[in-house]
Amino acid sequence: MLAAVAGVLLVLVCAGVYFYFNQGLPSAEALRNYALPQVTKVRCADGSVCAEYFLPQGRRTVVNIEHLPPHVRNAFLAAEDADFYKHAGLDFFGMTRAAVKNLIPGSRKSGASTLTQQVVKNMLLTPERSLSRKIREWILTPRVEQALTKDQILSLYINQVYYGQGRSGIEEAALYYFGKHAEKLSLGEAAVLAGTVQSPNRINPERNIVKAKQRQRYVLGQMAAHGFAPQAEVDKELEKPIVLAPRPPPEQGLYYAEEIRRTLVARYGEEAVLSGGLRVDIAMEPKLQAVADDSVRKGLEAVDRRQGYRGPVGTIDLARFERLKPLLARQVEEAGRRQKEGASVADLTSLAQTEEPPPAVAGAPVAPTPTEEAEDATLSPDEKLAQGVALAPLVEGLRVAGVVTQVDDTTKKARVDLVGRMAEIPFASVTWARQKGKSAPTKMSQVMKPGDIVRVRVLRVTPAPALLDATLDQVPLVQGGLVVIRPSDRHVVALVGGYDFARSPYNRATQARRQPGSSFKPFIYGAALGSGRFTPITTVNDAPEAIRDPYTGKTWKPQNYDRTFEGPMTLRTALTKSKNTVSVRIIEAITPVAAIDFANRAGIRSPLPENLTLALGTGEVSMIEAANAYATLQSNGRYAEPLLLLKVTNAQGKVLEEHQPAFEEKLPPAVAYLTTSLMRSVVEEGTARAVTELHRPAAGKTGTANESRDTWFSGYTADWVASAWVGFDDHSPLGGSETGGRAPLPIWLEFMRAAHEGLPAREFEVPPGVVQVRIDPATGLLAGNSVPGRLESFLEGTQPTAEAPPPGHASETDFFLQEGSRGL
Repeated sequence: MLAAVAGVLLVLVCAGVYFYFNQGLPSAEALRNYALPQVTKVRCADGSVCAEYFLPQGRRTVVNIEHLPPHVRNAFLAAEDADFYKHAGLDFFGMTRAAVKNLIPGSRKSGASTLTQQVVKNMLLTPERSLSRKIREWILTPRVEQALTKDQILSLYINQVYYGQGRSGIEEAALYYFGKHAEKLSLGEAAVLAGTVQSPNRINPERNIVKAKQRQRYVLGQMAAHGFAPQAEVDKELEKPIVLAPRPPPEQGLYYAEEIRRTLVARYGEEAVLSGGLRVDIAMEPKLQAVADDSVRKGLEAVDRRQGYRGPVGTIDLARFERLKPLLARQVEEAGRRQKEGASVADLTSLAQTEEPPPAVAGAPVAPTPTEEAEDATLSPDEKLAQGVALAPLVEGLRVAGVVTQVDDTTKKARVDLVGRMAEIPFASVTWARQKGKSAPTKMSQVMKPGDIVRVRVLRVTPAPALLDATLDQVPLVQGGLVVIRPSDRHVVALVGGYDFARSPYNRATQARRQPGSSFKPFIYGAALGSGRFTPITTVNDAPEAIRDPYTGKTWKPQNYDRTFEGPMTLRTALTKSKNTVSVRIIEAITPVAAIDFANRAGIRSPLPENLTLALGTGEVSMIEAANAYATLQSNGRYAEPLLLLKVTNAQGKVLEEHQPAFEEKLPPAVAYLTTSLMRSVVEEGTARAVTELHRPAAGKTGTANESRDTWFSGYTADWVASAWVGFDDHSPLGGSETGGRAPLPIWLEFMRAAHEGLPAREFEVPPGVVQVRIDPATGLLAGNSVPGRLESFLEGTQPTAEAPPPGHASETDFFLQEGSRGL
């Protein structure tokens, strides 16, 4: 009787539990048409995939399970659920065994989940570890088994799970670790990936090749034991080393890719971009983008060294480091090596006591698995600290942080431990390391001391155990960027928005507005030429003067950069020497409104101050609009929007948008050409003479804002237009020695040298409406046969008609000419 009552009560309790937890459960039928989140792939101008957008769980490209060979599918069954095709979703024997094991104190917790249960947990429920979630999982699992075929469930599982290093789904994992599509995986490779999902952040073959091999052997053994693979084939794979494909090339143009992502999200929403599998074509040219990235890095590092050394990134007690070192060394020894790579070293940035936490590493775990949580619970604090240290393959140019172990002023050398290898730094390479408020160092101990954690750059990789050749390094605080446009179609072929995207994703090329300084002057001069009141040889007085700005009501005295005044000079000479006083007189004559209109038509969209200070470039503009406005001048007044995004197609192949340049003649061609002509003198004789290294016609203008808070160089050839900027994000002064010709111009020039390799030198196209005559520079009149002259360009109808008198000849008209040449 009591047994019957107990049985009834048990049934009632079970029924109550079922009905309680059944409320609000998602429909298993939803999985029938479930679309797994897929990566959006971005294709560059050369057809290569140069960027991908995905959810935090990682990149994913779905593959059809029918295309996978049997040994790939069977590897997952052997690793996770050998009886998958036999049970109805729940393994009651395994659940009982796990329940008993979980009751044993100190035992590793086990869930005994089938593949179907894991699909339910990952796709219909949450990963929380609780009895209520487990009960819901038990209720839903049979329903999923009824709604889907076994192959469909297995397909969801293989395409959904995480494999470490930012890769979800077997296709992306196969491409990343083995450089091949999932359908091409060998038996051993399939066993590696199947074994990884249990602890993807710890035993993926890149993180720990030793643990990955151990897990692979287990999976292979299970495959043989359950008849999934012949024993002879398994035996062949058991002792083979895991061979990882060469490391994927580093991603180029991260700022460019982020600008595209922001644009797409604004138009289609975050869900569509991160999980909708869009296919996107952009204008970036990877080879040129790589050059642009490298040019900005080198340029900013040069400026940063001139700013001085900020000291070590942190310190550590050497005794503590010696305790940690064996743990770190084991991580280095067990890390997987890619083909064509040597051993790894440790980047000890995370050990710095004074360093802020480093930025998240790509591919870092989204959340630990139950297996990883159980392992974490057994680790000591030192072991956890060691596991947080990043590793990097040892190659020339590698930049990592290490611990200074020896400083010898006698030999003028210091040694830095990178764990696994020791680097040596000679004093001769650190003489730049002057700390703020101190004089230049005279010995190594003034730069570093034992226990300092310093950044180093490996200059030469020597065979172990020889010391590595290295130098002191630091991450610049100064920022900068570069935008490159092909003027013929307005494609933005390269865009760099800062020194390091991982540390600062703020895009200074598109999001920042900074004062262009004198690099804005070409628009002032262009407006003056377009007014018909000025020609390239019109004289304007470079002299000190107190000016009451009628637009602001304030009185001010424009100063030249060099604090000198040279009297009357032509427009060409004034722009070549970047005379501020002349620019102010010009804008006073033509009005700020006329200058703003000219700049707007060229492509400047940012608001500009309607006062005389505009002559000095006090308005704030972005790099991309500055570059495109210069492209309008280069193209003889033809304007078109700069193109980054070219085409967007959805996952079904439907074209959502497509873009081509739409040119309009916004400026008179002859006026734009004359402006280019003036800027050629800046390159050939003025503040940008370094550009002559290109050995081809070029035009451009440097810009240095007040106190060198912003430095610019914008310029072009017949093939490329580019704008470079250098400054601090907080608008701090760079220092009086930093100008547009010293800070950003080397970035521009480094890029242009590489971009023009193999291209013939070409002249700028001369449009109708321009006449070129030989003039006497002394008088501005036509140079006769007896007067040496130079070629000058004019708007048709504004060229001089009188001929200069022979040398030594004087006439009454000379006095009137001299009086008139005093100019404005």
